[in-house]
Amino acid sequence: VKYTDNQICAVRGFNVSIPCSYSYPTSNPIQVTEKLWCSMNSNTDVCKTSPYVYNSSSNTKSDFEFTGDDKSDCTLLIHNVQFNYSGEYKFRFITNVTGGMWTGKSGVTLQVTDLKVSLIRLSGNGTFKPGDSLNLTCDVTCTQSSSQFVWSKNNELLPESGAVLYFPALTLRDSGKYTCTWKTSTTSGSKTISLQ
Repeated sequence: VKYTDNQICAVRGFNVSIPCSYSYPTSNPIQVTEKLWCSMNSNTDVCKTSPYVYNSSSNTKSDFEFTGDDKSDCTLLIHNVQFNYSGEYKFRFITNVTGGMWTGKSGVTLQVTDLKVSLIRLSGNGTFKPGDSLNLTCDVTCTQSSSQFVWSKNNELLPESGAVLYFPALTLRDSGKYTCTWKTSTTSGSKTISLQ
């Protein structure tokens, strides 16, 4: 079992994907009979026993959805991520041969955070007026390699990227709803703020 990332960060309330691949000897006709994902918050070591956040032999609907297959893809999609979903996750699969059970031991650690958008005034006071300068700042409190910030205004994508949107001198045209979206290869999350 291989995990693409050992550390994954997600924004609370959004979805996150935990990419995972697995392989097993194909010399004789082996079949995968059970696919399991467990959380180390409620399980131990190599996930030999329940509870599982995902169990292919159970039809229970939950926030944990298996999007992989019976051959090589063991990706887990978590919907509507919450703070208590933070922790380490491991994939385990069982085959139809004696002793044919494997767990990806290293696991993937999921960190759940809130996305914050704040307005930082650089000049002027009282209500905003033309000519005032300010920053809109997008902040996510976790380190994730190759993440990016994307800004949009009234659902129209803006050319600016990065955590800070700078307004050197406000004009009336600048008023509207600004959304910051934080993206990685496995998740995205967004937050909106109004500028009037």
